[in-house]
Amino acid sequence: MKTGNSCRKSAWWALAVFAALGVVSVAIVSMAVLQIASAPRGFTVMSYNVRHCEGMDGKLDVARIAAVVNRARPRFAALQELDRRTKRANWIDEPQELGRLTGMHPTFAKTIDFQGGEYGVMLLSREKPLSVERVPLPGAEPRVLLLAEFDDCFVGCTHLSVAAGKERADSVALIKGAVMGRAKPVFVAGDWNSLPDSSVLADISRFLRVLSPTDGRTYHGSPMNGPSGTTTDFCIDYIAVDSANAPRFNVVDCGVVADRVSSDHAPVFVTLVPSPETFWDRL
Repeated sequence: MKTGNSCRKSAWWALAVFAALGVVSVAIVSMAVLQIASAPRGFTVMSYNVRHCEGMDGKLDVARIAAVVNRARPRFAALQELDRRTKRANWIDEPQELGRLTGMHPTFAKTIDFQGGEYGVMLLSREKPLSVERVPLPGAEPRVLLLAEFDDCFVGCTHLSVAAGKERADSVALIKGAVMGRAKPVFVAGDWNSLPDSSVLADISRFLRVLSPTDGRTYHGSPMNGPSGTTTDFCIDYIAVDSANAPRFNVVDCGVVADRVSSDHAPVFVTLVPSPETFWDRL
């Protein structure tokens, strides 16, 4: 039987242990709160072929394209077919103007000289890129992969050749070389001029996982050879992430924006959040 002093000592010891456990618990909870506060929040990636900002109504309207982007509130918007100070665009620097109208950082990559100015692809981003790479791609009309680095990822924008066969196959090989082995997740978005069941998509799917819907109708311009012969409504615009990092993200929303006027393509988007496994691995 324990004496009163022994009981008091035991009680004080127990209180000390519980107090220590409480401190540890508070520390664990505090650490978790800090992790939650610093964890990357959900973000949206958009891809949009803007047809040099000329709509299906024949009207050149940079502000209309900017409004489409603003409504989606993306962190990144990969845009294709931009004019920079060309005659047909009334000498407007479309990338710079889109940056101004969206409040995002514009990063442009020229593919060709055109009508006294330049033509190419661009990336709008909420943050200024840490670095930018321009990877030339083959084609009778030269193409490019624009690849920008950010704190937590890389984002690429490209517009693959409309010519079937070798040009696109060679482009995919070059894109794979640029994507593989990066220390951060790599997103690649753009107009790939390829159907979901094409050999190009099969090759791309060996190192990228497509996140955007493949059953949406993203193109409604001039008739092309689509899934049902000559048609104007099928999917050729995509957003993907490198396969190695795909498990790090969950898609919480995705779709094709119902806009058939602002361009001959409809914008596609995906909204992502870090997967639970990725978050808890950090604790």
